[in-house]
Amino acid sequence: MQTRIIRVGNSQGIVLPKKLLQQYHLSGEVDLRATPDGLLITPVLRPARQDWDARFAAATAAGEEPEEEMLEGFADASEDEWTW
Repeated sequence: MQTRIIRVGNSQGIVLPKKLLQQYHLSGEVDLRATPDGLLITPVLRPARQDWDARFAAATAAGEEPEEEMLEGFADASEDEWTW
């Protein structure tokens, strides 16, 4: 597959076809690595709860209920909507 390098503001970039983005699960942040054969583009995978330890400690130190701080943004969801 070939593509062209295009001007993007003061930089340059390439357009990746939607099919490739879906096939390789690329969206949001990606990691670029130089290899002997060219550039390797991989998705940045973050664990779902990677910062919960720090958030829990910060909420506890502030005298807050950690569960409330950690569930921020889920205010519209009632507990019976959750599957336990």
